[in-house]
Amino acid sequence: MFNFQYLKVALCTLFISSSLSKAWDSPADCSDLVIPLRVSSWNRQVEDSVLTNGSSVIALVSELALTSNSSTWAYESTALNISARYCEPIGPSPRRDAIQLLVHGITYTKDYWFALGMPGVQSRLYSWVDFATRRGYATLSIDRAGDGASSRPNPFHTDQIPLHAAVANQIAAQLKRGQIIHGRSFEKVIYVGHSLGSMIGVELAATYPDAVDALMLTGYAAESDTPLILETGLLPAKEALPARFGSLDDGYLVTSSLPGRQKAFYGRNSTFDPRVSALDFDIQQTVSVGEMATASLAKVATNYSGPVTVITGDQDATFCFVNETSDGSGPGGECGQGKTSGPARVSSLFPAATSFSVTVLDNIGHCINLHYEAIVAYAVAHDWMDEHVC
Repeated sequence: MFNFQYLKVALCTLFISSSLSKAWDSPADCSDLVIPLRVSSWNRQVEDSVLTNGSSVIALVSELALTSNSSTWAYESTALNISARYCEPIGPSPRRDAIQLLVHGITYTKDYWFALGMPGVQSRLYSWVDFATRRGYATLSIDRAGDGASSRPNPFHTDQIPLHAAVANQIAAQLKRGQIIHGRSFEKVIYVGHSLGSMIGVELAATYPDAVDALMLTGYAAESDTPLILETGLLPAKEALPARFGSLDDGYLVTSSLPGRQKAFYGRNSTFDPRVSALDFDIQQTVSVGEMATASLAKVATNYSGPVTVITGDQDATFCFVNETSDGSGPGGECGQGKTSGPARVSSLFPAATSFSVTVLDNIGHCINLHYEAIVAYAVAHDWMDEHVC
């Protein structure tokens, strides 16, 4: 029997290859927008606390981790404004009916997908959106609630993973109905998460199994190393950076240790540009106590039946085992290969997925987009989309 799916993928690949051979002065037409929402979510009840220093932060986060199985939950309704950036390819595209919904991790904004706002050649090296639009994909990147120009709800009992999943569900539905981009509706929404954004993707698939058509989880594995995150020197944002965050509640945190942040978010020293990690540290955003309190409570997406892929760096020290290199140059994550590796064990969360695949990339740490080999990850990601979405 003739394989029409194979022909469809081949034709899409041919179109994209010919498009990439052309010199585009600008790969995308982008516009910023605000999406007003009212969402309801089932949230963990975390009491507001007074946090003044790193010790108080560590004590609270550790207590929340120990009491996660005995916590209470409640239904909350929240009004939010979500800041977003829509980009579409300039010129004809075989992907006109598909869009990527890009959701960043902790202490980032939508600029994680735009080379942290770096100009020129740096954008080509580190910008996911630049690569996506050259491959013919439209993208919608958002500032998650609590970050960037989006609303900042209560950081203890509201700004949590269930809230973010409810936001993603509504945005995906509105993209399909043509309610966000004027005159544009999309047949397929591809969810792309990074780190906590990937955790949100798991929650989304478990709670709203029909929300998106494909799920890409980057910077993710079966377990995370919470103690390593604590080594980043978490402090209340208003205490650490009062000029930027002086008006925030105590439950919004930032990292205060550049070496600790590099240890958690980057690979070995030769895998990234120290100037990029320094900029990353300087422009960082926040993480909420509520996000950390719900980060380890992954649900099984029993009824999600779309394709899933996990893309993780081999030196992802946040989600994989950490050891010191023999020459003392820094930590190295050991994500491993095969069915027993942390990334591969994510498959247990998706028993009904039409397909599940894992790629562990060499010479890349946790924040994939900020490494020298980022473009290799982009190619792997978009090759997978070509096969499973076209």
